[in-house]
Amino acid sequence: MSGPWFFAIKVVVSALIIAGVSEVAKRLPSFGGLIAAMPLTTLLALIWLYAETGNYSLAQSFTRSVVFAIIPTVFFFITALALFRKGAPFFLVILSSFVVYLGAALVHQYFLPDRLR
Repeated sequence: MSGPWFFAIKVVVSALIIAGVSEVAKRLPSFGGLIAAMPLTTLLALIWLYAETGNYSLAQSFTRSVVFAIIPTVFFFITALALFRKGAPFFLVILSSFVVYLGAALVHQYFLPDRLR
């Protein structure tokens, strides 16, 4: 499967899930957080990747990469939580957390063994 219609379907389905999570989070923040912490992005990407390529090995490699990428992501959330607790302005929280994530991701990529890339 590929082509412009498949791309449009991917965009619509992905956008609806993201919008749905934010709507749930407005009403039930803890449940919204639980849903957001689910590997929704990974799940969608994995489904789209396999649907388009049918390549099991590529899907396996992608999944392994995601497992190792969890480490920099944790740094993002720890930074955000610490800054929120200190009362930092929202956009500073987001920017700072993303900068920390980028730094952790660069370190992650530097030390990641070649066989895992």
